[in-house]
Amino acid sequence: MNSKEALKKLKDIIGEEAYKQVLQEMAGATVYFPSQSANAEWTDKEQRNISLREDFYSGKYEVSDLARKYDLSISRVYKIIQGRA
Repeated sequence: MNSKEALKKLKDIIGEEAYKQVLQEMAGATVYFPSQSANAEWTDKEQRNISLREDFYSGKYEVSDLARKYDLSISRVYKIIQGRA
C-alpha cells in the first residue's frame, strides 16, 4: 500500500477530526505499523531480542526455527544473535 492509500485508509478508520489532529501532531514523521502476525505481541524489540537470544543459547532452537517463531528473516535473527540489531 502506498502512502496516499495508507493515509486515506487511516482517515476512513479514525475519522476526519482525529485524522487532522494526527497530521498536525505528526507532520513529517515516518511511522511503521507492524503486520498482525502471530508474534505481533512483541512491541518491545529489546525484550524480544533478549528472548530470542535466550532461545538460541538454550540450544533448543535452530536459527530457522527462531525466524519462524519471531516472524523475522534469517538474516535478522543472525544480527540479533550477534548483537547488531
